[in-house]
Amino acid sequence: MPFRKGGVNFHRNILQPMENILLIRLSSLGDILLTTPAIRAVRTHFRRSNIAMLVAKQSADVLWHNPHLDELILFDRLAADKDTGEMWRVGRTLRKRQFSLTIDFQRKFRTEVLAYFSGAPTRVGKGKLCTVRVPAENDKKDELLPDKHATEHHLAPLQALGIPTDLSETGRQLEFYLTPTERANAAQRFAEKGIADAPLKIGLFPGAGWKLREWMPERFAAIGDRLVEHFNADVLIFGGRQERELVQTVAGLMKAQATTFPGTLHIRELAACISACNLFLTNDTGPMHIATAVKTPTVALFGPGNHHRFHPLGTEHHIIRHHVPCSPCKQFTDTCRNNICMKKICVDEVWAAILQKLPD
Repeated sequence: MPFRKGGVNFHRNILQPMENILLIRLSSLGDILLTTPAIRAVRTHFRRSNIAMLVAKQSADVLWHNPHLDELILFDRLAADKDTGEMWRVGRTLRKRQFSLTIDFQRKFRTEVLAYFSGAPTRVGKGKLCTVRVPAENDKKDELLPDKHATEHHLAPLQALGIPTDLSETGRQLEFYLTPTERANAAQRFAEKGIADAPLKIGLFPGAGWKLREWMPERFAAIGDRLVEHFNADVLIFGGRQERELVQTVAGLMKAQATTFPGTLHIRELAACISACNLFLTNDTGPMHIATAVKTPTVALFGPGNHHRFHPLGTEHHIIRHHVPCSPCKQFTDTCRNNICMKKICVDEVWAAILQKLPD
């Protein structure tokens, strides 16, 4: 099927090797991790090209040491002048680099403009400033078919270029590359807390970027106590800088003792610690994607978020949710008053899922 390029038909088989390629995704760490299968596919197709990625400065850590990328170019999403000065600064940087191809995974107006600023003759994306437009019907399908996973959404621009994509679960696995030093530092951190030799380490992440996605603290605590009672497990409770109080609340509600990491870890340190866990219980949030990317079996709790689009891929993971008419709902709204989608998730069903993942 031909695609539209500058108003004329663009066929998949005319794509030539590119010397300098720019990939674009400016969102949160979870969104960026969801692009890693597409990044891998680009590298597989363009083995000798220089591949750079324009990424949000606040989320760039998840891509350090990714062997499919040659460099990262940072955009400060928290800059006071992000719509003016930061756009011009990054635009000038891109222009100097003389990219021959840009692929916009975000497909928003800001990223479309940045791709245009780069001066690349081939720009793949959604809007009118792109020379190769991802077919409009794909975007409509994204809206009409909620079962399309985010990894497929990110592979669509590559399909428009004719780059081979593997849509199997294996082909869409997320990636997070840790160094031996980072893994050793995590082991040392565990040793300092007296849990280095623990045969069973279970990580809990009770926080989320959006309060309505959080399962109740007392229910996380109940699971923690069962893990200690039935398996003599070491329970590790993680949280971000904004979740220090929540981490301590869950630990305080437990009858047994837990090991806490209340906002003291950077993203890569958190990833290394999660990778050393035997199982990870989490809400629908960025660390859920980290856990799946470092291949830690994960039980994920979904409420208002779109589980079709963002669930962990792979049989080693398990999601729990309940159908309610208003879920998934619009993200980051505060209009919900009862949070019924999270309240419906009970301790017993989470425990049953954990039992399926742990050895007898």
